[in-house]
Amino acid sequence: MFSSHRHLKRRTPDQGIDRREYIGHLVDEYYTTTNVEALEQVTANLANFAYDPINWPHLHEAEAFDVFIASLKVQNQNLQLHGIAAICNICLDKAAAELIREHLSIISGLFVRTDHPEIVLHSLALFYQLLNAGQVDKELLLTPPLLKGVQEWRQKSHDQRIVKLCQLLLEDFARRTEIIELQNVPPILPPPEQPCTSSSQSAAGPKERRVHGALLNAVVAGIMGTKLPGPGTVVLEQSFKFLKPCRIETDTVVTVRLLQSRKISTAEYDCRQNDEIVFAGNAKLLTRNHID
Repeated sequence: MFSSHRHLKRRTPDQGIDRREYIGHLVDEYYTTTNVEALEQVTANLANFAYDPINWPHLHEAEAFDVFIASLKVQNQNLQLHGIAAICNICLDKAAAELIREHLSIISGLFVRTDHPEIVLHSLALFYQLLNAGQVDKELLLTPPLLKGVQEWRQKSHDQRIVKLCQLLLEDFARRTEIIELQNVPPILPPPEQPCTSSSQSAAGPKERRVHGALLNAVVAGIMGTKLPGPGTVVLEQSFKFLKPCRIETDTVVTVRLLQSRKISTAEYDCRQNDEIVFAGNAKLLTRNHID
């Protein structure tokens, strides 16, 4: 239930502390107390205050957002939960949205590494609100590790709230992206007369066994031909670069994005290992609907 200033004044005793002062005291207590239970109570109260827009100016004045971010960095999952819940509650405030963009890597990093369902739930709700309101760039938020986490939670969670939010995120904001994970990719080495995709080899031969670039390009072509845009797709033009060696027995994430869906569609793609791009390119495609 949202409050009004008249309602708050009526409920505050004559000698009582008003909402602005109380929020300031809570923030001060977070930085001065060493009692874990007190910290949890403080962050829980601040998260509740963040629910009501009438409190947002007071939270900004007290610099409570710094408390929310600090809570995400500790190992205590209760503090993490209160921090992400507070950010979820206040995310539609323009000033808060700017702060969220500044700390996006911390917020998304918590989602990627946590195993706490309630933290996941609030994170998903936060991501959806931010994207739906246009508060963050989709490309900055929906990174391959985050999308992989969304897909995994959709498959393994028994909480229908989490499953539905995962589905909404993927359908509304990532439905034009196909991501597959390759584990333990078998080595495909070129014949002696064919150069490797990387030039870092000695006269005695390659320093390590690597995945041939032709396989990476074939995987991308397979996605475009079977999933995105789908069967019948014809590649009209393609440009790509091998930026780093692709090592075997290393998890590889292949991402294909359909940028335009029309008579001549355009797509971009990349392959990553350990969050580093090893192969990237773009293509012009003729889809089946436009083939004679």
